[in-house]
Amino acid sequence: MRRNWNAKAAVGKRAFGVVLGLGLTLLAGCGKEAPKDPVVVVENANETMTYDYCTVERGEVVLTQKVRCTYRQQKEQEIRFGLSGRLVDKVYVKEGELVKKGTLLAELSAGNLEQQIEDLQYSVTRNEKLLQYAEKNEALDISQAWVNYLYNHFYDKEGLDSTVSSIQEGYRYQREDSQDALVIDRMALKRLKTQLSYCRVYAGMDGMVYNLQKNLKGSTSAENQVIMTIVDNSKCLFETEIPEYAKCFKEGEEVDLSIIGGSAVGDYKLVPYNMESWGQVQQFEVSSTPVTATIEVGTGGTLKFVQERREGVLWVPKGAVHSADNRYYVYVTDENNMRQIRWVEIGLVGDETIEILSGLKEGERVIRK
Repeated sequence: MRRNWNAKAAVGKRAFGVVLGLGLTLLAGCGKEAPKDPVVVVENANETMTYDYCTVERGEVVLTQKVRCTYRQQKEQEIRFGLSGRLVDKVYVKEGELVKKGTLLAELSAGNLEQQIEDLQYSVTRNEKLLQYAEKNEALDISQAWVNYLYNHFYDKEGLDSTVSSIQEGYRYQREDSQDALVIDRMALKRLKTQLSYCRVYAGMDGMVYNLQKNLKGSTSAENQVIMTIVDNSKCLFETEIPEYAKCFKEGEEVDLSIIGGSAVGDYKLVPYNMESWGQVQQFEVSSTPVTATIEVGTGGTLKFVQERREGVLWVPKGAVHSADNRYYVYVTDENNMRQIRWVEIGLVGDETIEILSGLKEGERVIRK
């Protein structure tokens, strides 16, 4: 516990203060280092000084840091058209709408692509059937030639062979024509289906529609331009990029977060998330929230954490320590309530207190103001 005393220092009836450490001034003028002994300054006798004291205590010195972090979803899908220069014909979703995987989101004007695809599909099916029938019809025609040969009591074997050869050759040409047409039609069908697929965009995951491009319907498409994003809000984390401070966090140890605006305003507790995968980005999971808070994706907050901590050390308030020429000192008073300078060596400079390495003892009083 910090203790404060107020004291009034009044000295004898002399008109001007006398500096007892005159030797220090002379040495400084000669370029020599000033001694580390206290310099006693006698205040003006006609003034009454009031000081605010504090006590040198032993305890904890803490230095904290504050960084910005943002609430982000862990899964998202950016939606783009695959073609440029086509009219956006239909948009089936709205900003903030929940969609399921496979949902048709928007499509471009496809012209007569669908009719061309339908015609080619019919042609492909027809040629596939012709190939199937060719084998059956060939077998039937050859069988009929054998029946005729047997009916004529084996009189014309050469005629039979010629007939069979002619049948096989005819069906071979028919199959080749059908196969060639089938290859061409299938290639054309694949190309048209690819074009049609580029005209339509689907949700690749369950989620919510975000950042839907304004006035999308009726606009002209640009290949690979993001027109909306599908985000999965079922798993969101606060993220920041402070790899230099990653060592300040421990698994399962809570840190403070403050959000000052929006529907999520309030103070939160976060814990590090999956620290083993930390790199440039650090992630934190919410462990406690205000009762009525609703955190939306993209919400920003201030993360406060302990950068450094010293325990069981001597400390004084920051306002009690002063500096000159890269040296540090405090003010104390003697038995006559005369103010003196005491040179000290400091350690960690915390948020409110400073660690004292030497120059003071526990329980001593120093002047705060």
